[in-house]
Amino acid sequence: MNGKLKKRFVVFLASVLTVGTMLNATIVQAGGDTLPPRPGEQGFKGKNQPVYHGHRKQNIVDWTPETDEYYDFMRAKVPLQNRNEAFKPTQANPMLDQEVQSLLLTGDYGNEFFNPTIYNDQFAQYLFNFWQYADYTASWHGVVTNPTPDSLFDPEADWWQREYEFGVVNIPNPAYTNAAHKNGVKSLGCVFFPRTEHTDDFIYKDENGRFPIADKLVEMAKYYGFDGFFVNAEETLPASFMPEYQEFIRAMTSQGIYVQVYASNLYGPNNQSKWGKIDYYNKDASLFSNWIKTPEDQSVAAHSLYMNPDPSKSQVDGSVAGMKALGLDPRHTVFNTLEAGQTGFSGTRGALYNTYDENLVPRTGIASLGASTVFDHLDEQLFGHSGPNKYSENRRGNPDYYKYIAQRERTWYSGAANAPTYNEGKGTLASAGMTQEQLTEAVLNATPDPVKTANDPDRGKPNEGQQYKTWPGLAAFISERSVIHGSNFYTNFNTGHGMEYYIDGKVSNNNQWANINIQDILPTWQWWIDTDGTRLKVDFDYGKKYSAGNDYTQLGGYQGGSSLAIFGDLDATNFVHLYKTKLDIKKSSKLNITYNKPSATDTSSVKVGFIFEDDPSKVEYVDIPSGANKTTKGWDQKNLDLSKYAGKTLASFGLAITPEQGTIENYQFNVGEINITDGSIAKASAPTGLKIDKSFDTSEMYISWDLENYSKVQRYNVYAEYENGTEIFLGGTYDDRFYIKSLYDPHGTVRIKVTAVGADGRESKAADVVKDFSKTVKNIKTTENVGSIDVTWETPAVQYANVKVDVTLNYSNKEGYSTKVAKGINAAKIELPMTDGSAYTVRISLLDAKGNVVSYADHTGVLKDDHSNVYEGTATLEGTKVKLSGPTSDDWWHLYVSQDGKQITFKDGRTYAIRGIDDLTSIPVKGTSGVIEVVLEDFNGNKSEPVQVPFGTTLTNE
Repeated sequence: MNGKLKKRFVVFLASVLTVGTMLNATIVQAGGDTLPPRPGEQGFKGKNQPVYHGHRKQNIVDWTPETDEYYDFMRAKVPLQNRNEAFKPTQANPMLDQEVQSLLLTGDYGNEFFNPTIYNDQFAQYLFNFWQYADYTASWHGVVTNPTPDSLFDPEADWWQREYEFGVVNIPNPAYTNAAHKNGVKSLGCVFFPRTEHTDDFIYKDENGRFPIADKLVEMAKYYGFDGFFVNAEETLPASFMPEYQEFIRAMTSQGIYVQVYASNLYGPNNQSKWGKIDYYNKDASLFSNWIKTPEDQSVAAHSLYMNPDPSKSQVDGSVAGMKALGLDPRHTVFNTLEAGQTGFSGTRGALYNTYDENLVPRTGIASLGASTVFDHLDEQLFGHSGPNKYSENRRGNPDYYKYIAQRERTWYSGAANAPTYNEGKGTLASAGMTQEQLTEAVLNATPDPVKTANDPDRGKPNEGQQYKTWPGLAAFISERSVIHGSNFYTNFNTGHGMEYYIDGKVSNNNQWANINIQDILPTWQWWIDTDGTRLKVDFDYGKKYSAGNDYTQLGGYQGGSSLAIFGDLDATNFVHLYKTKLDIKKSSKLNITYNKPSATDTSSVKVGFIFEDDPSKVEYVDIPSGANKTTKGWDQKNLDLSKYAGKTLASFGLAITPEQGTIENYQFNVGEINITDGSIAKASAPTGLKIDKSFDTSEMYISWDLENYSKVQRYNVYAEYENGTEIFLGGTYDDRFYIKSLYDPHGTVRIKVTAVGADGRESKAADVVKDFSKTVKNIKTTENVGSIDVTWETPAVQYANVKVDVTLNYSNKEGYSTKVAKGINAAKIELPMTDGSAYTVRISLLDAKGNVVSYADHTGVLKDDHSNVYEGTATLEGTKVKLSGPTSDDWWHLYVSQDGKQITFKDGRTYAIRGIDDLTSIPVKGTSGVIEVVLEDFNGNKSEPVQVPFGTTLTNE
């Protein structure tokens, strides 16, 4: 901290993870966070599994990619895809305006703030399925900083019992960024003030007049591949500081990243006397508009404002007028909010009808906070759980209950007039007015329908005599978007997780998995079905291991984890609208459809319905040839010639299913793949540069290869082939590296294979690399000593000359250490002049007589830790109290302060401050100047040498 900011700011004690500081106290808020799997449970973290973490100030000041743990796995590589211009005739409601932008503040995979993974072997995680209604997605759950021992985390404890530090900065999950970018959505990190660090800890200039943290945040965003930040400013500030805050924001946006600011600190052109004060009640953006720009500014600072919920019409009028006066579009710059995570489907704290114009089209953007409530609050809202998280109430982590999450999510986005709601904004089973059985049945039987939702004339009106209207579904406000353009498109209806993984309709890997990196572009509408008869049902079919919410023959996926099942009693034509597109049809264009019809042969017909831009009121039908009405013996593929439509632009397409004669009971038709191609895409070449970077003795592995441009390759698939000829799918990503969590107890030779997948879905030949586990050392054990590591191992029956033992410090710029031992010796001591608890990797390599590596194995551990680093920082006197700057060292958990030999106490009489819990801004001292003594204690109980820190008039920078 430089000397410019000496006055301590007043702190407004905001909620840690929600904006709702005004919320009525009657609202029940139970559980909601992901409960991490325990040892032996599906999805338990691998010993060397890459996870990401939160960042405190010093982490950002010191940030370099090479020293940020798992940085090499945290880079999103999928470039942001361009979205199609609006084509209103194929919208669910042509009146809705695609210029009305949508932001989602939500947790990836379900609020994992300890060890959040980018992919895992656990099906029951929340994978977002409705990118077509979003323009921006922002990380919201906090993530703990490094180092924080897992032992501190009691997932069943209440918030006030959690004693660890959340980072001020939360980068977004790179897998979610990849999925967002694939769908044309920008991905934002989150900056939250205050935690135990504060606004002035981050927002200051250096001697060159730059904001060093702003520059670092930009550098991090560009390196990790996300698009900007949501700044959750919830700290009261001096009025004089606000222009500097605005300048800090502009320092980021001027470098090409997007920033949205929470409109909490008043900062408008006409309220200067109130600048910096927190105001959650005023929802007129003109009172906060200086965050974006003043009338004199030639450029914007922030791009947009996130507004508190429930604006009055006059407040929306003020927001719109204020933005237009600045020459800005309120549909892009003002985001009025629904606080989904607090009140769920009740609609409380989220009445958006005052945003509407005379055509029931929002005049501002729309933000949803905590829309992952469909996952997070399953146990509370459907099963009556209340209070802290409990493993005994963890249905959201159980695949048997995912059907409720999937249907709740469809209802949330598509809307369903017959979906159950909750009374009084409590969002609990008790407030639903139903028994548990009635409620769960109603959830499954709801009929999501984005067309009815988008065209409901009552969506723009408040409930008569009631303060709030129940949530109608995001489709009521936001028009669907699409990135499907060009002349090629394919989908396997793969949602990004599965109970198994299928290749060509057969199980390749029978384990659970979740990886949103490989989620397909999913149907634009869930579900838009035109029929004059009984409406068929549609669901993602995950196979027989999945507990489905409907009664149909479960087949699983064709490629991936799921297929699209269409089923029910067929008594009239059902046209299922699938995708909104802008595809150029050429003479060579074809549509290939892979389907499976498990129901009895009947008189039905299945046609693909095409809607073209030149006549969007007309549907052109093409029959699926050769009997799509017959029971199949597995998956069948048919090719449809589209050459007669050459020169046209395809605006949307779907499937029309007709009974032809009478009613067909228990009809079912599964679609495993649709591929529209003009044959112009060259088949991808096999990847180059494939290698095994680390092969751990836990059966985990890090591999890498050369990354091809996204225009040529849109995904890489990773397989393992075993000696007996069995091949299994291990995962996929668009990246140049991959973490293999398990090779399933490998023996003998295992061939790691990687293929490239082009934009038309075709897979290249495989590159491969071989690992012979019969030649690899086993049973590696390490003992950490002060200044050394003892290593032992078991040597296989293989010819070798000697053994090399290398130790490298993980994510460190420091050089490694190594030694060699003679053949037949199965132990070594590695001397290391370090005892700081650093994570390390030891590699044991068997060498031949020429020094070539015969085989190797990697093992990880943590160095002995026998000391804590000393406190480095400053003390600033403010009245009778001192503000200590945060320790520059990460090597601390407790901080002790004494003056004149007497210990200064903290909350509840503790003799120490706890990292992440206790604020260091108001430490009581005696006198107007003097010295305090500071001692740090690390997570291993080591205490640092005491440091004398002067305060008051003795400070040279005062």
